[in-house]
This record gives sequence, C-alpha cells and structure tokens, in this order.
Amino acid sequence: MKIGFVTDSTAYIPDELLEQFNIQVVPVKVIISGAAHSEGIDVSVSDVIAAFGDGKAVTTSRPSSNDFIETYQGLLDRGFDEIISVHLSAELSGTYESALLAVAKSELPVRVINSHNIASAVGFAVVGGARLAATGASIDDVEDYIRNRCELTRTLFFVDTLDYLQRGGRISSVQLRLGTALSLKPILAVADGKIVQQELVRNSERAFLKMVEIAVTVKDVDCDIAVLHVATQAKAEKLASQISKKLDGKQVHVYPAGAVVATHLGPGAIALVLSRQI
Repeated sequence: MKIGFVTDSTAYIPDELLEQFNIQVVPVKVIISGAAHSEGIDVSVSDVIAAFGDGKAVTTSRPSSNDFIETYQGLLDRGFDEIISVHLSAELSGTYESALLAVAKSELPVRVINSHNIASAVGFAVVGGARLAATGASIDDVEDYIRNRCELTRTLFFVDTLDYLQRGGRISSVQLRLGTALSLKPILAVADGKIVQQELVRNSERAFLKMVEIAVTVKDVDCDIAVLHVATQAKAEKLASQISKKLDGKQVHVYPAGAVVATHLGPGAIALVLSRQI
C-alpha cells in the first residue's frame, strides 16, 4: 500500500523534506484588509508586519474543503492508495474541520488527524510518519505513530506582547490585562490543543533562560528540537545555540515561522518545539 501525506502550511516543513517524502501542503489563508492570500505562496511575514504597521486588519482563515479535495485527489491520481492528513490544532483553527468536511463530501480514502498542536510539532510528526511509511509500515501503524508523537511533543512560546493573541481570540482580555498590568513577559504553551499561559517572567533574557532550562529536561531522550521565530533570526539562533551547548552539541533546528503564526503571535515571537522520537 502506498500512503500519501498531506498537512497544512503552518507545519513549516523545510522544502527539501516536502520533496523527499512527497508531502503535500494545503495553504492556510491570511486576510489583509479583506483580501485573501495563501501562506507560503503570495504572502510573507514581512507583508503581515507591514500591514500591522499601516493599521490594516489582518486575520487568518481556514482552507476550503475543495482545497483539500483537490489535493487528496491529486495524490490518488498519482497512484497513492490511502492518505493521512495531519493539521494544526482544531482548538485553534477550522483547518481540521475543513479537511473532515472534504472527506465527508468526497468519500476519498483519507484519515484526518487533529494534532492538537502547531508548527514544527506537526511537521516533525508528519515527516516521522512518512519515514515510517517508507519502511513498509501499515497505515494503522503510521497513524498511531503520528498521533502518539503529536501527543508527546511540547511547544512553548515567548511573545513580546499578548496583543496579537488577544486580537485573534487565542487568549482572553483578562489574561491580556494581567500580563500588561504586571509588566511581565509571558511564556505560553500548547496544552490540549489550546494556548495557555505557562508562567510570567520579568524580561526576554529570563524567558530565554527558562526555555533553555525546559529544553535540558530532554537531555536523555531522543528528541527533535526546533526554534521558530517571527522576524527575529538572531535571537532564535542565540536560543538554539544556548540549548545546543547544554545538550552536548545536539542539533537544534532554526526555522522561520510563516505569515499565519506572525498574524497571531506578532513580530519578535519565538517558539520552542521538543518532539520526542518514538
């Protein structure tokens, strides 16, 4: 059985891995002043930041079910027998729901997975599943692998301000007022598919130290690690270097986040993904 893989643009899988494992990507939409753009195709982080600077309304929107049907059918037409489709948390986006609707409408042989996570937490699971499928594993085993790996992944964020998360409805106005009033910087985490506050720290340097401290907890575990950033490459590389040194030179990937994450986290945001290999 030949298994095809589909994810959405927020998984931020490097192009070389997409090509190597023939993973198809359905873009999430970024809406700027009412005009829809496709992440990874015709809108960049710079476009989002410029739009914010100009006072324009910026939001995101799920892909349509037809976008998914077209992608699924394309894989089937190329000889794939079944498809696994893995997407960012259904608690944060309607992307998973659109994928389910596509399967219901088309009755195509697709298994849709809610990762309950975002960004490289999804990407590592998809690539790991594709590697497993390449060994001849059954689709049931591959599906179980992806679900388990998503569940075992930790994702943490540091943001300069909570404003962008509050605008997008990802946190409450109460959480926003608390963080602002105390002049603290939040470290956020993904838990049960939602963004929650893990703790508050005094400044970005303390946030970095805390993230390094958390990363060190996986020292004796086989783990893929990534640092993602929104227009702050130097800080991301600094964090990755600090983590790598603490982990005896272990590779820490540094990836730029895309326009969707930029819309919700804002410039200067940094994420740490700890994805346990299983």
